[in-house]
Amino acid sequence: MQRQKRRWRLGLAGIGMLGAIACLAFVIPQASSLMKPDHKSSLAKLSTAKVNRSSLWSTVTSGGVVGSSNQTNIDCKLQRLSAGVRGMRLMTNGASTILSVIPAGSLVKKDQVICELDSAAYEELVRQQLMTVERARADHLQAKLNYEVALMGVEQYKKGILEQTQQSLNGKIALARADLKRTTDRLAWSRRMLSKGYASLGQVTNDELTLSRQTFSLQQALLSAKIFQKYEVPSTLRRLNHQVETSKRNFDQQTLRLARHEGNLKTYEDQVECCTIRAPHDGFLIYANDSRRDVIIEPGMEVRQNQTLFYLPDLAQMEVKALLHESIVQQVRNGMRTKVKVEGLPQDTFEGHVVSVAALPTRNFFSEVTYYVGQVKLDNIPDGLLPGMTAEVEIASVHRPDALTIPSQAVVIENGHEVCYVANGEDLDRREVKLGYSSNDRLEILEGLDEGEQVVLEPSQIDPRILEEIGPPLEAIEPDFGPSSETSLASSPDSNDEGLVASVTP
Repeated sequence: MQRQKRRWRLGLAGIGMLGAIACLAFVIPQASSLMKPDHKSSLAKLSTAKVNRSSLWSTVTSGGVVGSSNQTNIDCKLQRLSAGVRGMRLMTNGASTILSVIPAGSLVKKDQVICELDSAAYEELVRQQLMTVERARADHLQAKLNYEVALMGVEQYKKGILEQTQQSLNGKIALARADLKRTTDRLAWSRRMLSKGYASLGQVTNDELTLSRQTFSLQQALLSAKIFQKYEVPSTLRRLNHQVETSKRNFDQQTLRLARHEGNLKTYEDQVECCTIRAPHDGFLIYANDSRRDVIIEPGMEVRQNQTLFYLPDLAQMEVKALLHESIVQQVRNGMRTKVKVEGLPQDTFEGHVVSVAALPTRNFFSEVTYYVGQVKLDNIPDGLLPGMTAEVEIASVHRPDALTIPSQAVVIENGHEVCYVANGEDLDRREVKLGYSSNDRLEILEGLDEGEQVVLEPSQIDPRILEEIGPPLEAIEPDFGPSSETSLASSPDSNDEGLVASVTP
């Protein structure tokens, strides 16, 4: 009896197990069908874009700083001076103290006073030098008078004394000759009368003696004239000319001395003027502070000779200095068009062009990153643009007028491959693509896609279960440890283009 009950129970258990197996065989396919993703609803939620042809400007993006192409350094022009005044020595050490200065960041006009320095030491030099100049002017006037008197002495002798003396000597000679002729005639008459007995021998002797005296007087007059012409005239002229030359040299020396003292006075006056620092042109005032050397421009600070005090950029000649990373500098050429966005003026975009690229790199003291400075000239200078503002420069390097393009967010990197997902009805296709140039928002497609196809904009939003059905991802690419590049885009097949171009921000 018990054996029959046990068989009955085992039969019921077997029937139950068979029923359970039958139920599972029915439920599992249904559950599997319920858990299977709905492709249509999943694809409908994805954003797509059409592959089309468009004009593509490939750009290089770089950070930059606004500056001026005409920036003037305003230095301290005071000099170390020394002046001797009546045995005393006055000296200045080429330094002074700031008395007042206008605030940094001020917009200044040409010749506007921007800083006042203490000028007391230089004003004392000017005062002492004024007295020295006045003494030099008095000495100069005296020397001029002596020179003019010496010239007049020569003129007086040549046209006055010399002629007068010559006439006097000539008169004496003529008178002596007349007396001699008269005495000669008288002696001849006396001798005739002596022979006739009408004159005495004493009278004849007296006439002969008179003739001798007259002859001697004529000889003396002729000798005096000869001595005067041969010796006295040249000697007097030499003496007078020597006085002229001496007085002229003294006059010239006093002229140079006066000019030197007046030049020193002008230098001292200029130094007083240099204590009032004025703007050489319109601009934006920047203090030349240097915290490493403890230099802070403020009232009471001592400044020294040739010290740079201010920078004055010309706001009418503003430019942007773009910092081009070494990986992209070869793509930038003079004349390339640019768009500039300034953080201080976020509402506007300014156009310009590249005017130069530095041949040598510049390095930051705190960084080993290498940059080249590219100068970008703005077409129009906007109001409110100030030196030191941070800018972003977008340089249009290559133009592709009929490129096959897609949005940049449609490409993802899978195992080193550049991949797009193409929506084909209710299915998705994984496509490896080859990229060319790029702009800020679009990529050029060289291989892998056809015009008119729809690509998924955000591949990361695709359901992973759908990705598993598409198939396994592409095999990983072995890492390349060659020269690094800051772009993920392949080089262009066009041999006339300039290599790899990407949107890069150093």
